[in-house]
Amino acid sequence: MKRLPSLLLVLLLTPVVLACTPAGNQPQTTSSPLLSDPTSHPTPPPTLPVIDRFTLDDLLAQDGGGCGMTLWHRDDGLRSARYLFFNGLAQPSADAVTLMKLNGEFIRFRRIAASGDEFYGQQTLQIFASPDNTIKLQVNVTLGEPGEIESVSVEGTLQLQQNGGMTEIPVLGDAGC
Repeated sequence: MKRLPSLLLVLLLTPVVLACTPAGNQPQTTSSPLLSDPTSHPTPPPTLPVIDRFTLDDLLAQDGGGCGMTLWHRDDGLRSARYLFFNGLAQPSADAVTLMKLNGEFIRFRRIAASGDEFYGQQTLQIFASPDNTIKLQVNVTLGEPGEIESVSVEGTLQLQQNGGMTEIPVLGDAGC
């Protein structure tokens, strides 16, 4: 029975002890905005299209090919029959065919800006947009050695941007007529 009065004393004094404890000695708690706002959701990562490779036959079936520039993934070696990008040389230049295969479908891009050295209807920095302007593509190349017949090798990067995300692919290629 002596225990009951001591337990009662502890229960009565606990609020007094806590009230007299300096604020610096009390545990600090912080609330996260994500936890305090049940309607807040983290932003999902941007979704980028799958960049597919295509063959010369695929390119010709899209009315592409001929004079222009083809690019392939650098990992595919100095020569590849599987392309990532084609930009044709056409007169007038507004009629040029610029193609990439994204998510299994060919997309025709249009060039919206270009600068740098000119070669075979290309420039060392070119920016393209998809028809609906949701995808931007930047092609940045440096010129290499001249090829056998009216051509030059190129090396650089493709940068594809969509939905706030960006992917960069190292490329090799050639341009000519």
